[in-house]
Amino acid sequence: MAIDTSHATSHNLVIRLLNGPLCGCEFLLFSGRTLFVVRNPSQVASPEVTAELPPDTLFIPLEHGGINFELRFENSDSAAIFLRELSADSNTCKEHSASLNKVLQIGELIFALRLENQAWSSEILAYPNSTPKITRSTRRRSISAVIALALITGAVVIALFGVWSTPQKQANELDLLLSNDNQRFQVLFGRNKTLYVAASNERDVSWAQQVIARGENKKTAQVISSERENARMTRWLADNYPDLAYYRLQMDNPKLPQLWISRQRAALSDAERQRLSQRLLSQFPYADQISVIEIDDATVIRQAETELKRQALPYTRQDHVGGVTFVVQGALDDGELLRARQLVEEYYRRWGGRYVQFAIELKDDWLRGRSYQYGEQGYIKMSPAHWYFPKPL
Repeated sequence: MAIDTSHATSHNLVIRLLNGPLCGCEFLLFSGRTLFVVRNPSQVASPEVTAELPPDTLFIPLEHGGINFELRFENSDSAAIFLRELSADSNTCKEHSASLNKVLQIGELIFALRLENQAWSSEILAYPNSTPKITRSTRRRSISAVIALALITGAVVIALFGVWSTPQKQANELDLLLSNDNQRFQVLFGRNKTLYVAASNERDVSWAQQVIARGENKKTAQVISSERENARMTRWLADNYPDLAYYRLQMDNPKLPQLWISRQRAALSDAERQRLSQRLLSQFPYADQISVIEIDDATVIRQAETELKRQALPYTRQDHVGGVTFVVQGALDDGELLRARQLVEEYYRRWGGRYVQFAIELKDDWLRGRSYQYGEQGYIKMSPAHWYFPKPL
């Protein structure tokens, strides 16, 4: 299953807070997305804050200047670490990469990141350069801050237990029901408090639905697949972006889908692509991010021609407005027909059928079963008194 408690130690991150009530505290971060809620201590444990939260959330108390943000990285590439500042206006969200063992700042919060198996740099260990003199009043304020922090932490734990326990329990039950088969299924938490099961194909969708129906979950999970989500996205784009030239929604990783669009026929600015990505993200509550990727039309055509040639299938190409059609034609035997159908299904599964399409036209071999041809000057015996000499190849 996608919900896994084992993590690659060498690729986990550690965050160290360099200011605020939690200055000096360190937290271990696992791959994926972590939400940081940075607020005044008096607001951290309010019901408004804890009502709509993903499972991986850290609360950072800060007197003023707090800005919520997301940190995202993957085990396979811990060097690609991204910070995304969140604001009330989704159009102004800022995203940038983060460096390890460097002083980072978002709003008034100052922190640093390192790999779990690395040591802190001297710059981080010495931050801040000057240590303030501890006076009696400072000591009293520190003790008060520790007591307040303990109360806040307890309140947050109690508030979040009810939010997290139910989804986690349901996820564990689904984990058992689906036999931990992470090759066929992936369990996803949705921002709408719904559990999703991503199945690899339609047969697995039916099997998962039957298993979930026989389970004891009070709240049934929603089973999705690449084909069904593409069909749903096609309907949504038809209503909202009817002129968009796209190929397909690629869902190799359901948490990070990619919408492939035409570089030549879908001229979108960076701002328009970002806006489209945000609107799509609202339609897919289980996804962390949806990227809009431009692909050259020539690349899509070349992929089709390469596969046809590799399978040694006879074809003709027909160019028309808005697309290309490859017509596989001839007297195909059963093996060639099977290869052609498998090629078309695999191509549509990856690229869709909006731009490149296939047609199969079967023709009877009028010489089949007549006789044999031998050598370059050979012939075919049509009947006892009829000989056919084909043109040389």
